[in-house]
Amino acid sequence: MTSNQCVIFEYKGKFAHFLRAEANASAPSYPFPSRTVLLGLAGAILGLSKDSPQSVLKDSNFAVMDKVETTHWHTANLRKDPPAPLPGKIKKNEKGSSKDQRNTIITQEWLFKPRFTVFAQLPKIFHEKFEYRLKNREWYFTPCLGLSEMMADITFVDSVQPKHLEKATHGVVTLIRKDHVEFNMDSILASNSIIKSIRMPRYVTENREFEHEDYLYEVQGKSLFVKTAGAYMAGGSIIAWL
Repeated sequence: MTSNQCVIFEYKGKFAHFLRAEANASAPSYPFPSRTVLLGLAGAILGLSKDSPQSVLKDSNFAVMDKVETTHWHTANLRKDPPAPLPGKIKKNEKGSSKDQRNTIITQEWLFKPRFTVFAQLPKIFHEKFEYRLKNREWYFTPCLGLSEMMADITFVDSVQPKHLEKATHGVVTLIRKDHVEFNMDSILASNSIIKSIRMPRYVTENREFEHEDYLYEVQGKSLFVKTAGAYMAGGSIIAWL
């Protein structure tokens, strides 16, 4: 059973790269951490074994808000094969080499100065420990922003009890599932909203099989006014679970 408490924290760093599940040769990034990324983040903080959070924490709820200021395409040189080993007797300036060594140039889309506010509800048996580790900055594994080289700074903000709101038009500040909303065009036009739709992973199996979901968000980071039965009040913000 999921905890009735919700922990709020900032999730930020210098760079982030949340690889799109459908990417092949190049490496585009999602503009937000997906629910599967946040499951992995929670698992790292708790010290769960690799690939277990998607099953152990599958009943967790997450919401994410804020926006990335800019992105940049970074070129990376990946070495496919290690150099050949050095011989038993070597000269001072001798180096290992391999004629079969292959380098591959790929591009990655990096998010610059990402800063997200995350709302999280974990199963009761994990939630209290998760909140304690956030408050005391005692994560088990170093948290990252997608790639292990992109270390994340996490700051505890608050612990609240979300209140489910009745179906009505609400100004939702987080991403929201597309099939959970009805548009209120008068409110959208009055607020000059710019709305985008994005498809991101919601579930993933231990065999890395993804189940996707369509989400909506306001590009400028403003509230998205939609009619929904899936809104909650948490810490003074109206949110929707991913």
